[in-house]
Amino acid sequence: MFKRHQRLFFFVPLVLVLLPFLIGPTLFGFLASFTNYAPTQFHPRFVGVTNYAAVLRDNQFHAALSNIILFTLVTVPAELLFGFALAYLLRRPFRGRGLIRVALLLPWLVSPIAHGVMWHFLTSADIGLLNFWPAWLGLSRPPSPLGLPRTALATTMLLDIWRKSPLASFLLLPGLLTIPADQWDQATLEGVSVLNQMRYIALPWLRPLLLTVALLLIGDALGTFDTILMLTGGGPGSATLTPALYSYIYAFKTHVWPIGVAAAWLVVLAVLLVGICYLALMRQEAQ
Repeated sequence: MFKRHQRLFFFVPLVLVLLPFLIGPTLFGFLASFTNYAPTQFHPRFVGVTNYAAVLRDNQFHAALSNIILFTLVTVPAELLFGFALAYLLRRPFRGRGLIRVALLLPWLVSPIAHGVMWHFLTSADIGLLNFWPAWLGLSRPPSPLGLPRTALATTMLLDIWRKSPLASFLLLPGLLTIPADQWDQATLEGVSVLNQMRYIALPWLRPLLLTVALLLIGDALGTFDTILMLTGGGPGSATLTPALYSYIYAFKTHVWPIGVAAAWLVVLAVLLVGICYLALMRQEAQ
């Protein structure tokens, strides 16, 4: 009994950190979403699910929801595909492999804010690098792809894929390296195509890891806001607005705190649902 209590004692520092800095603010934020609380509101009152109903009725939120669903459905599979391809190319040792792995990670290591600022200026219609040669040749400057409603969301998707595919590669490569070399050698001797090697050797072996990496990418995609904030601010119009950015705008720009908090908790709910699906799939894998 004493040893059991002694083991529990080691969790005290963790509890002392999590309770005031994570659990406490999280619980407060959740309860605040059912009130009219705001930093300047001195007499908050309970309003039930009014804030959530207001968010779900808002056409702007509907647009943000459509954007993030399309964004996630496009970027996550693409990041897994390109990440897997990069990991496959890097699975065999060669001179400079470590340096290449680090170089490939640089887009992800750069903060999302810096990433957004960099690409915002690179694609700018006035001073962007994409317009340098047309301007130098005396041609008319094409508009920024981030400034057109038809191309803005697609451009943010491409930039997100460029940034996160190396991360997927970095996470998948250790799993590829655990596949016994004799399986690759036997498949090569039998003349099995690269595509079938992926299908019958790599994918069955890496299925649990692929699910885990997919969960991380989906969770990150659902919470996307900082890069898009720097790239487009959610525009033009609501073409690139996401639920997380919607929450940020309401809470910190228009100062409608209750709506911003409710929208944030809807994002949390979406991530939790993805996590539940992940646990169900992993349970099936374990059976």
